[in-house]
Amino acid sequence: MSRFLSHEQTKADLADYLANKTLEYNRNSDKVIVVSALGRTSSNRGVQSESNNHEEADTFMIQMAIAASQQYKGDVELTIFSPDTDVLVLAVANYHLLPRNTSLSMASSVIKVEPICKALCEKRAQALPAFHAFTGADNTGRFARVGKAKWLQKYQKADDDMVTAFYMLCKEAELSGWDVFTSLARFVCSAYCPNGVNISNIPEL
Repeated sequence: MSRFLSHEQTKADLADYLANKTLEYNRNSDKVIVVSALGRTSSNRGVQSESNNHEEADTFMIQMAIAASQQYKGDVELTIFSPDTDVLVLAVANYHLLPRNTSLSMASSVIKVEPICKALCEKRAQALPAFHAFTGADNTGRFARVGKAKWLQKYQKADDDMVTAFYMLCKEAELSGWDVFTSLARFVCSAYCPNGVNISNIPEL
């Protein structure tokens, strides 16, 4: 059974089956239900998308949530069902465009987005996708011997120049300012330097 459930095609078929049954069950629901499986995104309100891959579905999920938030104003509740860390990161970064009562239902629990944003502050939250990609995501490399927990600790303590550098990675198509690269280098060094040692550039590190 373990091997059966771990097979890629089995997981894809199961996701598609559950997506279709979810829409079928909520056909007449007052709630807006959006599902994504096998490269298709559908809704019980007739919303359809072009074909998309898994990573595009993550982004499209947030895009649909923002669109629904603009359509249904007032005291609304938004729940995103996804076990994917990338979706959580995108939800936190775009929380200023989502309902205040937004949460993610993940594998083991339901996570409220607002407390995470308050802990990070708005600019740090909006820069989170760049930080996530920079320190190792699904399709990017990882730094040797430094895990995500340590990077997050460093990110919470990062100075304003470092946070601005990550923020610019999210907002700008091209970066030419030396200050951005210098700030990112200092951030990398902060994770590797022993206590009491102050190194701020990669060659010296």
